[in-house]
Amino acid sequence: MPATNRSQLCSFDADRVRQVVRNTVSGPLYAFCEYDTESFRPLYIADETVAMYESRDAMLEHFERIHTNVHMDFMQIELFRNTLFPDADRVEYIATAMDFLKILRVYVGDDGLFVSLEPDEPVEPIVDAIKETVAWPENQNS
Repeated sequence: MPATNRSQLCSFDADRVRQVVRNTVSGPLYAFCEYDTESFRPLYIADETVAMYESRDAMLEHFERIHTNVHMDFMQIELFRNTLFPDADRVEYIATAMDFLKILRVYVGDDGLFVSLEPDEPVEPIVDAIKETVAWPENQNS
């Protein structure tokens, strides 16, 4: 049975968003987490993901290493908007594709969603579904 937790970090209903994302993806959803600059909370971890680790502690240690780097997303948003692309009004998401996994990080105000998927999963339908589910901030990243 997949591991699940209730949302505690996001200013919106991340549990509802998780269900919408699960219904949107065409392949497996390996993980769905919420995060901000200080905290990282797994809301859904698939059995396949849990099975990749030799223990629960090893999995949580790896997730902590991921969060140590993912919180830098919010700093990168400022870099993209203020330095690299000053004409951009906002950064909505960043996708990272690897040979065995795709990571999608979606930003809603000061909150982030971390979603791991199959490498060939299209991200735009997921982002669109998230946008339709939450009150997308007009002043996103400002």
